[in-house]
Amino acid sequence: MYHFTQVLNTSFEEAIAQVTAALKQEGLGVLTEIDVQAAFKKKLDVDYRPYKILGACHPQVAYQMLDIDDKAGVLYPCNVVVQERIDGKIEVSAIDPQAMFQVIENSETQQVIDYARERIQAAMDHLKEAELVS
Repeated sequence: MYHFTQVLNTSFEEAIAQVTAALKQEGLGVLTEIDVQAAFKKKLDVDYRPYKILGACHPQVAYQMLDIDDKAGVLYPCNVVVQERIDGKIEVSAIDPQAMFQVIENSETQQVIDYARERIQAAMDHLKEAELVS
């Protein structure tokens, strides 16, 4: 599988806040935010469900990967999708860094990839924990 996914029983905006907080807890910041719903409306005049792509970055991971392979930046940032499903639930999906970075053929990257994967997976686990508390 190329992603981790959690389904939340919350509002779309609350999910964005929870995801941002969970990422921050694991040392990741959101560098970009793409509002797909707004872009489709503006560019195509199409109504689309709430759907945002958050471009997350862990500075130390980014630095280490670029230090090993200066072309690794084409794979950045780590994308996290927050979308409203047909049933009204909010689905959060995050790229698995293992899948994302597998194209880099360098034995030095595996330790960095493993660390990045642990951070993303931990952020997604924070979302699961938040659901249990709610």
